[in-house]
Amino acid sequence: MKIWVIKKKNKKRGNFYVVRAYDEITGRTKALASFDYHKQAHAFANEQKLEQPENLIPAKIEYKESFKKYVQSVLNNELIVEETRLNKVGAVNNHIHPAFNIIYEPKPDNLLSSFKYIDFENFVQLILKSKCTAVHNRKASEGGGSITIRTEKNLGKKAIRDVVQEFKQYVKFCHNNSWKMPREILDFKFPKTFFQGYEIKDQWVPTQKQVKKLINAEKDFVNKVMWSLAAETGARPNEILGLCYEDIDLLSEIPTIFFRHTIDKWNCFRANTLKTLSSRRKIKISDKLAEMLKTWMVQQTFPRKEQGYKLVFGRISKAMSKKRIKSAAKKLGIDWVGGLKPFRKYSYSLEREQNKIPELVSKARRGWTMDSRTPGRYYHKDLNNDPQAERDAINKLYN
Repeated sequence: MKIWVIKKKNKKRGNFYVVRAYDEITGRTKALASFDYHKQAHAFANEQKLEQPENLIPAKIEYKESFKKYVQSVLNNELIVEETRLNKVGAVNNHIHPAFNIIYEPKPDNLLSSFKYIDFENFVQLILKSKCTAVHNRKASEGGGSITIRTEKNLGKKAIRDVVQEFKQYVKFCHNNSWKMPREILDFKFPKTFFQGYEIKDQWVPTQKQVKKLINAEKDFVNKVMWSLAAETGARPNEILGLCYEDIDLLSEIPTIFFRHTIDKWNCFRANTLKTLSSRRKIKISDKLAEMLKTWMVQQTFPRKEQGYKLVFGRISKAMSKKRIKSAAKKLGIDWVGGLKPFRKYSYSLEREQNKIPELVSKARRGWTMDSRTPGRYYHKDLNNDPQAERDAINKLYN
């Protein structure tokens, strides 16, 4: 952005000074202000040189076009895994863009430069009222395929934070393209007490009695192996279903498993792709689990092969594993919540309660860094292992 002062002459006004600006990106020239005195004009010009370029001569771009370009940039960003890219685009298409449509209804134009900070405050209020979306699989009589529908359920605390964070990424994209957007948006934070009225979802964790009952009663051997592995290692569901023959070492002094592959939401195998860098890990397993894995690997005649690897659990997807475990639990009178994920909380909580494995080792077994906050959310003290002992201890507190 070039800014300079020129001298002009008018019959009525006499000599006066005009501050001009030229934008190399848009190729536009604009008169910013005029002054009667030379010093005033130069002082104003110096102030404007410190101003952001997009605020002086904003680009004439409609907000719809800006979203189109942002979405395209996200989809083309190969540094982000495809699943995350689609989630980011979903936040834009399902929540951010619809909120903008409402905000711009009373405005005289659709130019992005007309968006003010007060509009952002209205935007946040609209996001708080935004409804969740869900994928609806249509019947053959309806034409088949799947469509995204709007439900009556409001966004949760995490979803609201994610949408606002995605909007901040969009604002950064605008600034990188010299499109005018209020920079104060990047400093916005929800007050600590803002979400205290939101209902917190119960973090359900099975008890040791329920887990043992579920595994011992199961007759399908692949289910028994899968659930035993999940309960003992506390691995993520996509890590368990991405486990390969090549990742299991049963010949070492202590049997080990190497977690390095996962599957995505479409059950596609992702070689050497994990959630975080710390997730790539080798962990020791019990002799009993090692024997179960060995038996299953021998029984499986034609294991699924992907990119040169043989998968231990074949074509079982996360949805299928959830269906299997809920069906088995229902027969036993257990109201199981979720699929394989509750085993992760259960496993970590059990190790903490038994206190036989050092906490640092326990974190490493789950792929957490030492300073991760996740273990605090995953630790549940009440596994109902010995309710009578707990009751006796409470009764003796003040007696």
